[in-house]
Amino acid sequence: MDAQYNQVHILRWQELPDFDLYMDQVIGLIEKSLSFLKLNEDDKVVTSTMINNYVKAKLVTPPIKKKYSREHVAYFTVICFLKRVFSLDEISTLLKIQFENVPLDESYNIFCEVLEQLLLNEDISDDTKVIDGHIGDLFLKVMRACVYAIRASRIISEAARKKQDNEKKG
Repeated sequence: MDAQYNQVHILRWQELPDFDLYMDQVIGLIEKSLSFLKLNEDDKVVTSTMINNYVKAKLVTPPIKKKYSREHVAYFTVICFLKRVFSLDEISTLLKIQFENVPLDESYNIFCEVLEQLLLNEDISDDTKVIDGHIGDLFLKVMRACVYAIRASRIISEAARKKQDNEKKG
């Protein structure tokens, strides 16, 4: 088990507000859910510019009267996680594969559960039918790649910080 990820909880579908939200509220929810991605306190997981770019890239439907739904929050959460490794074009393809074959609420909850398990180093083998078989081999590998990239980034960042501290000491 990885102690630094013990407290990670990504908001599940039923925990997301079932009413429309403004941009700053969406950003707050995603920042809370994905705070484990931050290497420094000043890092941003998502910004309004990023969200606008995801809408322009047609990864999600446009907001209605500048308000975002629960569906938007789910998509933005997944996109913010995947963008650590994959391009927006690749993410678009992955989302179509995963979320168009399984209802969004169910698929999103599976994503959250599997991600938390991977962060804790819990074993999920490639041939395991994870949660009723709704997550495919491809998506599981994609999620593993992202988790490995997050771990590598954290190790590199900590090594750089230690090097700077040692240089300051003399």
